[in-house]
Amino acid sequence: MNILYLITKSEAGGAQTHVYQLCQAFRDAHTLTVVANPGGWLEEECKKLHVSFIPNPYFSNNLNPLRVLKSFFTIKKIIHEVKPDIVHCHSSVAGFLGRLAIRKKIPTVYTAHGWGFNTGIGFLQKWIAIISEKIVANYTSNIICVSDFVKELGMQYHIATPDTFHVIYNGVEVQQRISEEHSDIRITFVGRLASPKKPLVLLEAIGLLTPDMQRRIYTRIVGDGSQKDELVTYLTAQMIQNAEFMGSLSRERIFDILHHSDIFVFLSDWEGFPMSILEAMSCGLPIIASDVGGIREMVGDTNGILLAQTTPELVATSIERLVTESETRQRMGDMSSQIVREQFSVDHMVQQIQQVYDDLV
Repeated sequence: MNILYLITKSEAGGAQTHVYQLCQAFRDAHTLTVVANPGGWLEEECKKLHVSFIPNPYFSNNLNPLRVLKSFFTIKKIIHEVKPDIVHCHSSVAGFLGRLAIRKKIPTVYTAHGWGFNTGIGFLQKWIAIISEKIVANYTSNIICVSDFVKELGMQYHIATPDTFHVIYNGVEVQQRISEEHSDIRITFVGRLASPKKPLVLLEAIGLLTPDMQRRIYTRIVGDGSQKDELVTYLTAQMIQNAEFMGSLSRERIFDILHHSDIFVFLSDWEGFPMSILEAMSCGLPIIASDVGGIREMVGDTNGILLAQTTPELVATSIERLVTESETRQRMGDMSSQIVREQFSVDHMVQQIQQVYDDLV
């Protein structure tokens, strides 16, 4: 089977990790081609896997009309050259332009990692996204949703007929847990330092802890983005100790940090089904997370703490509980590993996606 993957960016991220996992799983059984804006992590990983990578330098979230037009015709040219049996689109821009270019002349799958009309999106942007998705849904054989939340949101706005939607959860490999003794409790946040993520709330929460509690923890914030300068300024002004900005890191380095962490914190205004939480769970970490999007489908009372409101006070209380209750922390971490093993394995995800392909060809 000749499969073409379209994704807007090749920089490291949840959707890119998902495409990488599919390439890793299918490279021996199928002929694969990945198309994305070049120069990022996914391009390098494709080279390592010996998977064909074709750059579309016009792919961008910047909707400059000339750039969009060039991107559209680049897709059509690639389709003509590659002659795929199936096209599998990821991310909003590549998903829209790809489906519009193909118009279902080839079986076309779209994975909705989230929607451009998610909770918290501005009114005008939201309705542009809804109308756009409805248009290209006519050219979509199957829409794979990464969570029930994503599916329900799509159905709420009547993006496509109910039988078009299929829920296939993202998958991760269960990691070998590392038993390590250290004097402090290590807290890790991984995410882009920009809206909708709320890393500032984590720093504000740390500032509410007693000096003794602050000395007991060490916080690492992994990621980069427009909020970084504000976060560094706040950290300095509040004289918060034992906190470090790690910047953007390789996936291998992130896993290394997770392996040597005790608590994972993920704060956001809205989400689809964040891979970073699944990856933390795969390393056996208890989770403190905002109760938004599909997060409650992987985090519950048994393996973490869901926050009804993402306030510094609630985050501080949750951190204090997991720092002081070592048995609770261990039990929740064990359950995170079990949940990943039983519900969110890469093998199960791959099998389900293969079945979608088989049904279309």
